[in-house]
Amino acid sequence: MDRDTAVSQIQEKLGFRTDLQPNIISALQFQQDELEKGDTLPWWLLQEDQLFTITPPNPPVATPQEYPLPPNFIKESDYQDGNLRYYQSLPGPAVYLKKMDMKQAEQFFFGPRRTWWQGQYVIISPEDTNFLPGTPVAYVLRKATVRIYPGPDKVYPLTWSYYTHDLVVSGGNVTNGWLANAPQLLIGLAGKQIAMTIRNADATALFNIILHGNPQGLILPTTSGAVKAFQALLYEREVAGRSFHMGARL
Repeated sequence: MDRDTAVSQIQEKLGFRTDLQPNIISALQFQQDELEKGDTLPWWLLQEDQLFTITPPNPPVATPQEYPLPPNFIKESDYQDGNLRYYQSLPGPAVYLKKMDMKQAEQFFFGPRRTWWQGQYVIISPEDTNFLPGTPVAYVLRKATVRIYPGPDKVYPLTWSYYTHDLVVSGGNVTNGWLANAPQLLIGLAGKQIAMTIRNADATALFNIILHGNPQGLILPTTSGAVKAFQALLYEREVAGRSFHMGARL
């Protein structure tokens, strides 16, 4: 499904209103943005095994270097432990960089700096400053950059898997992952937003049925709704091809 088809379906359910097209497009984009803030993201947003090249300054320095995040970056596929890695040889096992927070990384590589008061003076303990650039060992994920420890001694073609925002629907008549895989979810959410805005109770109820189903089967056939269908879609994708037996981890 493309964007304009989704707009037409919402217009129809609003009583064939044709004067709300800009509002509907904005609502579709807003709801897409909200869905992409979720804890569990769909596979069509996942960018697997992407090249992430880090290049040292000339000459290389041990100072940690920061590199811009990929465009439209949301989060890593393994948010807790991270999966930024490189390969020493191909074929061969991946070497994973350790994901740390800023304080942990600074103290791990440069040592903690101890300070204390002595009378009217602040005493700062001496520290080793003989640091060298080298093979990446750890990284810190910041607001718009990745901070690599230590500064690399050469170019490293790292590999990374992460989620990115889908193609926006506000820029033109496009088809993206949401409209291809979960169109009724987006239509239901955006349509309900518009219906509530224009105080249309009948349309709001109709979009609620699209989203949450009609379990009583009153007037319309019994359905489970787009929300549960989306959750089932994610679950089926997660378990597809996996075998399960008693005592195994899920």
